[in-house]
Order: sequence, then C-alpha cells, then structure tokens
Amino acid sequence: MAWPLLLLLMLGEARGRSAPTEPPPRREATFVRSAISGGAAAAAATVVFHPVDTMKTVLQQRGGGWRTLRALGLRELYTGVVPAAFSMMPACAVRMGAYEVLKATLLLQAAALSPGASITLASALSVVASSSVRAPLDMVKTQVQTGAAGSVGEALRIAWGRGGMAGLYRGAGLALLRDVPFFSINLLLYEKLKAAAVAKAAAAAAAEGAVPSDDVSGRDAIFIGAAAQGCAGLLTNPMDALKTQVQAGSAGGVRAAYGGLMARAGPIGFMRGAGARVIWIAPQGCVYYPVYEAVQKILMPK
Repeated sequence: MAWPLLLLLMLGEARGRSAPTEPPPRREATFVRSAISGGAAAAAATVVFHPVDTMKTVLQQRGGGWRTLRALGLRELYTGVVPAAFSMMPACAVRMGAYEVLKATLLLQAAALSPGASITLASALSVVASSSVRAPLDMVKTQVQTGAAGSVGEALRIAWGRGGMAGLYRGAGLALLRDVPFFSINLLLYEKLKAAAVAKAAAAAAAEGAVPSDDVSGRDAIFIGAAAQGCAGLLTNPMDALKTQVQAGSAGGVRAAYGGLMARAGPIGFMRGAGARVIWIAPQGCVYYPVYEAVQKILMPK
C-alpha cells in the first residue's frame, strides 16, 4: 500500500514541477549541522512518546487490546527507553545528515530528476546508510519492550546467540522495507507542505510590507510534521507488524511471520497496533520537526 502511494506522490509532483510550492534549495546543507539537529530531535521525540511505542509493540506481540494495556504500569511503559533513545539518536543523526547533503546535491546537480524524485531518492539512500546503526539497537529495544529480554545485556546475549553478528541484524531487511517508504512518504509530504506554508507566509508578509522569511514557523512545523508522520505511519504499519514478530522471536523469518499473522488474525492482523502506531508517530512529528528546524536555525552560520 505504501509503495504505490509513494509513486503517485512522485508522479503528481512531477506534473506540477513549476508550481510555486517547490522553491529552489536556499542553502548548502552540511552533514554535521543536520546530524546534530536530527539527533536532538530524535532524543526529544523518543523520550516523550516512548510509552505509546511500548503499547504499540506489546499489542503487536501479544494482542489482547486494552485489557493487555491496562496491565502495564508506568515502569513497564518506559521499559526500553534507554536503548530506544540511543538507537534513534545516532540513526537519525546519520539519516538526516545524509539526507540533507544528498537532497541538496541532487536538487543542484541532477537536473533530470524532479524535486520530488530527488527528495525520495535522498531519503531512501539515507535510510540505508542509517540502518547499519539503527538495526542492532532496534532489535534490543524490541526484545526488552516485549519482555523477551529483561535487560539490554540479556537482549544482546539472546540476539548474539541466534547467529552472532547476523543475530543483531535480525529483521533488518524488514525494517528497510518499512523505513524506506515510511521516511520517503514522510519527508516528501513534509517538504511539500513546508514549502507551501513558507510560500503562503512569504506572500502574507510581502502584502504587509514586511521582510519575508524562508524558514517555516514553529506552529506550521508542528501541524505539518504531525500530518506527514501520521500518514506515513499508517501506510507502513503492515511491515512494522511483520518486523515486530521477527525481532521478538515469534517467527523465524518473513514468510513465517506472514503465515502466523494470517493464521491468527487474517488480513486485519497486519493493521494490529496501527492506531497506537499513528497515535505515537503523528504527535512525534509535533516534537521532532519543530526541534529539528529550531536546532538547524541555531546552528546556521550567521
């Protein structure tokens, strides 16, 4: 479901390449600045919304609906917050640093690509680059959240016992199949909505005789971030459900996870936890993107 929508977004953007909502790149992106901004934004969003991530993961693993969730205490809701934060910070730092550099390079030098295609390609490549950092730590987080391991150390021992280094990357392929469309849809929507908001604010400022700004406002970043992340999260939930089954040890691979979900719940099983995923991811956009934009602005050379 996510891949066809991503193609439609790119095709629609290509038809409207001359639209004023796609301004040319206004600055040369730097890896360090974007990496610091991405890491800070990831830390803030992860800590604030980790309990909802735990609910989503537990529902995908155990089922049971609200009866299962009511049995969770505050301590259980924050189980795994440390590996979650440490998995997201370096991964987002690498991803956003690579994304901004690749996007700027493609927009400036790849004239054959539309802006939407450049954003999508930059996002996909940056996800692949960051997966080498995120996959092992994401595995540890899932083990701890679902109760398969009681601590980070135990989770590492279990993962290593399943195949050494390969055990730490169990489910990494599924994560890529989820994360490439997720971040591509997410960033493509965010960039387009952000450009539209900036253009609208600039027009209003010009009408009042004020100097227009090429930065998105914090208020706009909150709403745009929530919309972009919520849509992307809903559309990629099936792959997230499969990934959880594999990483938690409930299935030995993609085929087994697919068969198990179909046998237990049918097609609706692939949307198990979708509500919690959207509730967790959409508000994260309200924190992640405003923090990212704010830190970028602070670190921007004067």
